[in-house]
Amino acid sequence: MKKFLSVLMITLTCVAFGQPEKKDKEPKMAPVLAKGYYLNPKGDTVKGEVQTNYDNELDIYKGFNFRVPGTTKVVAISSKKAKGYGYEGHHFVLFPYDSQSEVYLEQLVSGRLNFFEFKFNETKEGRPVISSKYYIQDTKADEKEKEMRELKAISTKFYKKDLKPYMKEQPVTWNDLDKFTFNKEAVINAIKEFNKYYEGPQ
Repeated sequence: MKKFLSVLMITLTCVAFGQPEKKDKEPKMAPVLAKGYYLNPKGDTVKGEVQTNYDNELDIYKGFNFRVPGTTKVVAISSKKAKGYGYEGHHFVLFPYDSQSEVYLEQLVSGRLNFFEFKFNETKEGRPVISSKYYIQDTKADEKEKEMRELKAISTKFYKKDLKPYMKEQPVTWNDLDKFTFNKEAVINAIKEFNKYYEGPQ
């Protein structure tokens, strides 16, 4: 009997040590919510709360998490369910990024000229970095320049040359921009200044 118990104990010990260790789930941040909205495919505004913190800061360009008032559950909203969304002064619009996918662009300026940013991962000099692409749109371009009504990417290297056709009517608003160094805040301010010329009576 003792021999049997010894064999049983050895067997149980081997089985216990042979089990794979249970890996703890990686901790996830608790959602931080802010008052916000999204536009459904019909263009209706749905108000609620939008999550503002994510484990990956680039997730906001792919989709977002949303809580409807009166509920406790935060649900993921994909680009198929929302044409745009926003919270706390941040506004995002859906854009066909390539033939297979759509992403959200952050609208940095709105008015006659709309200015957008999209952030993405890339590798530079063997190191992963977060880079940005910028897009511009003239909502009131005349018929002979109607292609400017569509979103167009601007190069950060030759950005002043790319901006010229859009801002040529008010050259004073972009003349002082540095020709060689792209500065996002300076471009935002220049476009806002340009848009003031086309705002209606306050």
